[in-house]
Amino acid sequence: MNARIVALMVAFVLLPLMAAATEHPSAEDIATKLDGAARSWGSDRGITVTKAEPDGVAAIDLTINFEFNSAALTSDGEVLVGNLGRALKDPRLAGKRFRIQGHTDAVGGDVFNQRLSEQRAETVRRQLITGHTIPASRLDVVGYGESRLLDPSQPTSGANRRVRVVNLGDGR
Repeated sequence: MNARIVALMVAFVLLPLMAAATEHPSAEDIATKLDGAARSWGSDRGITVTKAEPDGVAAIDLTINFEFNSAALTSDGEVLVGNLGRALKDPRLAGKRFRIQGHTDAVGGDVFNQRLSEQRAETVRRQLITGHTIPASRLDVVGYGESRLLDPSQPTSGANRRVRVVNLGDGR
């Protein structure tokens, strides 16, 4: 009977973690949505796609995980940045420039959150450059801290902690 209890406890702990690990948007998912050709605009497998940018440019919100109060990527975050790196190499996105926007929730002070959002955006940029050979000239970064909450009705929600990637169009 003790073995059953242990097995149930393991299942309750490991199954959600395994499910979360398989729910990363793929490089193909990201590339399709950043290309702007996708017609399903909404939330799908950790991606929120909007046309809220000027001129209808495609943008996505990725829930890239970082260590608590840190700009260090978790192993889970590294997987998603890897998918983003592969997506940015897709031929449909060749020659396009992207803005990486860091966002935080409203936990903590304004100055801390602003700095943290900038550092997190820069971490993603640096990983794309060094780990995926994306040219630095295709990437710029900005941090918004808690000034542009995804869910303003719940300012401390984890949904607000994200990295937004905006397709800026041709690199000219």
